[in-house]
Order: sequence, then C-alpha cells, then structure tokens
Amino acid sequence: MAKATAVPGFWFMALPDNESATPVLRRLHSHIGFSHAHASGRPWVIGGVRPDGGVGITSTVHAEHGRTRLLVTGTHSLSDTELQSWARRIRHVADVDRLAASLAGCAHIVATVDGQVRVQGSVSGVRRVFYASVGGASVAADRADLLAALTDASLDTTRLTARLLAITPDALTEPVWSGVDVVPPGSSLLLGAGGEKSVRRWWQPPEQELSSKQGAPALAEALTAAVAVRVRDHATVASDMSGGLDSTPVSFLAAGATDSAAGKLVTVRIGVADPTHDDHLWASRAQQMLDGAHISHKVFEPGELPDMFDRVAEPVTGLDEPIRWIRPIARLRETARWLGASGATVHLTGHGGDEVLPVKPNYLHDLMRRRPVLAREHLAGMRALRRWSVSGTMRALAEQRSYAKWLADQADRLTTPFPAGSQPMFGWEYPLRLPPWVTPGAAADLSRRIRQGAEGAEPYLPSRSGHTTVDLARQLGSAVRLAEAVTEEEGAALQAPYLDDRVLEACLAVRPEERSSPWTYKPLMVEAMRDTMPEGSLERATKGEFSDDFFRGQRRHRGQMAELFDEPLLAELGLVDTAVLRHMALAAYPPGLPWSALDATMAAENWLRAREQSRQWTFDGEESRVIQPG
Repeated sequence: MAKATAVPGFWFMALPDNESATPVLRRLHSHIGFSHAHASGRPWVIGGVRPDGGVGITSTVHAEHGRTRLLVTGTHSLSDTELQSWARRIRHVADVDRLAASLAGCAHIVATVDGQVRVQGSVSGVRRVFYASVGGASVAADRADLLAALTDASLDTTRLTARLLAITPDALTEPVWSGVDVVPPGSSLLLGAGGEKSVRRWWQPPEQELSSKQGAPALAEALTAAVAVRVRDHATVASDMSGGLDSTPVSFLAAGATDSAAGKLVTVRIGVADPTHDDHLWASRAQQMLDGAHISHKVFEPGELPDMFDRVAEPVTGLDEPIRWIRPIARLRETARWLGASGATVHLTGHGGDEVLPVKPNYLHDLMRRRPVLAREHLAGMRALRRWSVSGTMRALAEQRSYAKWLADQADRLTTPFPAGSQPMFGWEYPLRLPPWVTPGAAADLSRRIRQGAEGAEPYLPSRSGHTTVDLARQLGSAVRLAEAVTEEEGAALQAPYLDDRVLEACLAVRPEERSSPWTYKPLMVEAMRDTMPEGSLERATKGEFSDDFFRGQRRHRGQMAELFDEPLLAELGLVDTAVLRHMALAAYPPGLPWSALDATMAAENWLRAREQSRQWTFDGEESRVIQPG
C-alpha cells in the first residue's frame, strides 16, 4: 500500500556551531520555515511552521546580544524586549538557569553562548527534547520521529514493550527508536562546538517544608500566571468545568484573565449517563457563581460526543510516539473541533491536578519516619477509608528498599498479577506490570533492560511521595504533549496549566501531609483559592467515577477493538500473543487488570498502523526509506 505523506506542523532543531550539520540542513531544506544563526553565522536553530503558515498557540521569541543568542518557544509571556534584556545578562550557558526558573508557562529554551548550545524542555515533560547523532553531528529536536527519519533508525522493540506496561514510569518512556534518546525532564542538553555533548540537570525541586497555609499563596500566584499566559488579547478561551477541584479553579482564573484581556470564556462539561455521577451538581453550582457577559457555558449531553473506544482503530497520524489517551481520542478531536468552530484556539484542562495537588498514599511511609505520632493518626483514617488490613499495612511500612533496589525488584515481577486494590502500595512508583498478552520473550527483554537501568538509579526527590508526584506529572506530561498536537490540528489546543514548572514547584514546596489527608480533600487547593472562588465551590469532597463510561463504550465499539487487534503488528514484532489479547480485550475485561493496560496496547498498535500508512518526513532529493523493526 502506498504511503501518504503528512505535512509536519511546528517543529525545531538545534545545531552545533560547526560544519558537521551542513548535510542535515541540505536534507531538511524544503521543511525549513525559519532559522537563526550562531554568532559565527552558522545555522543554530531551524524549524517549521504549520501548513497554514501559523504556529497555533505557540509563541516564539528570539534575542541576540554579542555572542549570546536565545530562543524561547511554547506557551509563555516573554516579549522580544524582555528576552533581549536576558540576552544582555547571560554570559555562560549556565546562566540560563535563572531564565528557566523565572518563566511562567510551558516552553522550550534554546541558547548559544560562545558557540556552546543548550537545549531544554519543561520539568513535567510536556515540552521534551530528543537528540541523536546524524551523520556525525549531534543535534537536538522537539520531535523524535524527525531524528529517527534522518538516521534511518530501526524500532527498539524493548523500548516499545515498556510502553505496554499497565503504567509506564517516566524513566521508561524513551523514544521507541534505536539511537534516538530523550533529555530527562529537568535537565538540559549541551552541544559543544567541538562535537562533544553532555546532559546536565538544571532543575532542583524545592524543600518540602511549608504548611498548606504558607504554600497556598505561591500556588495561587503560579496557577494564576499559568492560566494568564494562555489568554491572548481579545481571544476566545475554553475551559473545562466538571465541578471538581481541578477544573473549576482553572475556570474561575480563566474568567478573570479573559475579562482583563477583553476576551471571551466558554466553559465545557461533558455529561455522563451514570445516574450516580455528581459532576453536574457541582458544575451547575459553579456556573451560577461564575457569571459575566463574556462567559458562556457548553454542556455536551450524553451521546452528543463520541463514546470511549470510538474510532480507536482509525490511525492517529502525525505523532512521534504512541498516545496513551487513545480510548477518548475521538472525543478529544470532536471537542477540539467544536471549540475551534466557536472561535477558541485554547482549551484549558484540569488534567494534572490529581497528580500535583495531593500526594499518593506512600506519603505515609515517609511520614512514619519523620513524624510517627502524626503518621499513626493518618494511617488510622486512611485504613478506615481504604479498608487496608493490619498485616498488609505493617508489611508495606516495614519495607525500606532504596529506589534502585525497588526498581531492580520490579524487573523480576513484570508478569506477576497487579496488586489487589485492598493492599497499600507504598513503593516509589506504581508497580511495574505487563498485561498477560505480552509474550514471555518480550517480557524477559524488558526485565533485563530495567535491571540494567536500575544500577545507580536515583529518585527525583529523596521522599517516596515527592518522587511519585514528579513521576506522575511527567507521565501525564508525555500524554498532554501528544494530545496538544492532536487537538491543535482540529481546532482548540488542549493545555494543562497544572503541569507548568512553577505550579509543580509550588505544590512540591508544601509538606506531603499538608497536601493529602484522610479527612480533607485537596486542602492545598482549597486554601489557595479562598480569595478567588466562592466557598460553596470549595466544599466538594467527591470525585467522579467513569466505569459506566468505560464499559458502555467497550460494548458499543467492540468492533473497533476487534479491527485493531486483527493481525496486530505488535504480534508481528513478537511482543504480544494475538489469541490471548483478543480474548481478554474483547471478552469481559478481566478483574484486577487496570484499564490502562488495554489503553497502552491499543495506543501502541494504533501508532504502528499510523506509521505504516503515513510518512511524516521526506527529504530533498530522496525518498524516506521505510524504517523496519530492529
């Protein structure tokens, strides 16, 4: 079957200050829509814009002073004049730390100082940086598939197997091609003029020492700024309004920001058929309190938007890795299309609030060692809520493995059942488990890779709860990065303010036991929004449950799933057993297996099929070769 050629949207690549990049420039010539040079005159940053000539919601600013060049691209509020001021103050690439620490929003930063290049993304990984050696030149880009095409890279099937884990930690979310690597979020890539390259960690998390009352003003300030940088003058902005304590604060802040910018706000809620769901009660209350001539509300009634699982067999083209949000992909696209037709270019979401506002129960493991008396009180409350057994709780508390040892132990448990929900999970991350349809050979290869990576592995923060918060934010950041690309193509680009660097830092600065409690729901957000939201909207202590949505969609679109898993390409690669996969995915979903396990496999299979049907990159004077599995 002939391949269609997809026209790339916005992208950029950073080049070293030497002649080794010349062949890269020649091959990419027809794709280049903008370029900036080193002080030497050699190309430094090249990139492209969307086919319509725009770059969506992306803002790109550039500044030069002496032998310093700076470029910031993404969602931010920096003007050319402000960046020019920074360029005058930066004398070494290490000075970029101060610029990065001051930035509101979510952006890439690229710098060149005296011929040394620095490239970095965001702490949450919504903005990622990939790098590879292309014909002897070390280059960096914001798209992994571009580097894979330039190097004719083969698929790394072990990295692809890692994407089949029920929950893939950020450390295992690597590019799925051999020879293409990712800069860890919170680190920067340095490219020397002599061809040398190195990765340096620039981000340091704050000490977790504030009370919720002390930390609330910083969170309010950071979230307000995160929303504001995504609101342009006279623009229409959409914002989720589920009624929960994640999306509702964003909507109230967006109301203020759009009012100041003489713009419009459209709040969005997706109706749920489940009669036990209470989102609509809280959303209606918030809508009544959120009133203004520039504000309108849209409720998609049940059945008005595509179901879960709708069109999962339809290849999602243009992505450089599998998108975990494959189950609601049709709903994401249709929502973006409707909002775009209404004039919105931005869709603010509450995604990320669950990851950064509270902490996971493993905070109790840390708390028992810091404040045992308080820990016993929290444990009693949590056991009552979650029905943990005494013996299971005591075993979880007694375990004291380092992160490296915990990770190595997980490598030996990949094919064991997922732990029961009635047992406390106090480990560094969620357990690493492969679904039953992954082949023994693929599981063994991944086990060896994890064991190798565990040697010397260091946690993101010393505490388990802090490490988990950062890991979950980065897992979600990877999904949001791809969802932004999909939705921007349709109309209104999805944006997650909770994943901005400053918001994440404001949450991490608060003691874990002040961010989560058996007796209060998201206490840090409640404290932060007291002066912004009416008291009535801060009282919610429940969260919507979507199993009805899941099973309803699974029943209605079983044919889509059957089509996706008919002669799966994953099986051709030796990664899944087709018979087991089809039986488990198409029959009643097995109890104890997280929905995310099915999502991961659907995402990987869909991505492989999209890659077969559409070619993203063709280069001047040649046809891109089909990249075969390695």
